[in-house]
Amino acid sequence: MISHGAIYPGALPIADAREDLAAAALEVFLTAVRERAVELEQVPIRHRVAGIDGNPVRAPDADSDGWFAWNLPVSDGTTVQICIPGVELARMRDDLSTAAPCLYVNANPWGWDAAVGSVANEGMKLRQSP
Repeated sequence: MISHGAIYPGALPIADAREDLAAAALEVFLTAVRERAVELEQVPIRHRVAGIDGNPVRAPDADSDGWFAWNLPVSDGTTVQICIPGVELARMRDDLSTAAPCLYVNANPWGWDAAVGSVANEGMKLRQSP
């Protein structure tokens, strides 16, 4: 369950949130995730064992206080849940203050860039030494 609170202003409930804004942000977010995943795969000590595989599936039962949820299928059979605030993209991506609405990845609050990295890192493992 998402716990919105006073410790992190970007996690406070959002009045007048809109699902269409969250859905548009999701498309931009997933593009950024794909780009970051390619970067992560270039790190020689790591390799990918699974990755985002398929289209996001809307999960309205997990919506909460202005965040809209989707499940991202992963090739190993698991899912990653992403909750995106229903605000303009610039508010969540370009505002680097703690007041910027966060994104939730598997119920953990992150700023935009950290959320991108968290999802892109799904399915990455360290290589074993020979």
